[in-house]
Amino acid sequence: MEVARLSTYSSNMDSPEPLTVREVSAELGCSEDEVRALIRGGELRTVACGIRPGLVPRHEFDDYRRRNKSRLGDRDLPVGSSNQPEASD
Repeated sequence: MEVARLSTYSSNMDSPEPLTVREVSAELGCSEDEVRALIRGGELRTVACGIRPGLVPRHEFDDYRRRNKSRLGDRDLPVGSSNQPEASD
């Protein structure tokens, strides 16, 4: 007998579920406050999903990572993070 697996996709199967601030911070390896700063600064867009405000659609998160890949290198740190390498003169 095959067991149905839970998926990260919504019931319409068109797109993955949006991420919480906590999930984004875990994926980026930064604090939730840093993620909120990215949202306030317009680096990450959010959507309201029912009564849960501030969810980041997966495609927005992926776009953020793509846009900042050259600045972040192989690391997934948010822009403006104190952990970013300092520019050399």
